[in-house]
Amino acid sequence: MITPQIKNIFRNMLVLNTILFSQAAFADTELKYKVLKCHDGDTCQVLSTDNMKLKIRLIGIDAPEVSNRKNKVNQPYGVESKDFINNLIKGKSVTLKNYATDPFGRSLSEIFLEKLNVNLKMVDSGMAEVYKGKMDKNFDVTPYLEAEKKAKKEKIGIWSLPNYQSPKDFRVTHKN
Repeated sequence: MITPQIKNIFRNMLVLNTILFSQAAFADTELKYKVLKCHDGDTCQVLSTDNMKLKIRLIGIDAPEVSNRKNKVNQPYGVESKDFINNLIKGKSVTLKNYATDPFGRSLSEIFLEKLNVNLKMVDSGMAEVYKGKMDKNFDVTPYLEAEKKAKKEKIGIWSLPNYQSPKDFRVTHKN
């Protein structure tokens, strides 16, 4: 039985594959997207020029968790991270550099506000850490590692917390 969630994942994957192929075919043409909202510091929803809503997972970063359920704990800096990215790009026109699609049908992408790499800005500002899992082979993590090192040294954002816990570890200790 195909559930509505599975249908949605397949639809998103089809749309994202179409976008990825069209971007490869028209590499000189930058497609613009309007940012509708960011659910947290590393997941945003955008609207394409043909009015398709797409979920974007910012590649290379992991931001503190924000609860989407009642009586569930937010991770420290989760709300601040969400507010930071929303203040930066919500309602604005951005471009995407797409790398792949994750198992949830989200495009793994770098988001650019003009020339500003938003993903890198999140790490540089201490609002996210470098993602610790497997990454696309075409994604260069080097500038992200350098930005994280600098933010840690300067104790910016999440790195100012005395007992900082990575989002990955927080998800494990705060299941359900």
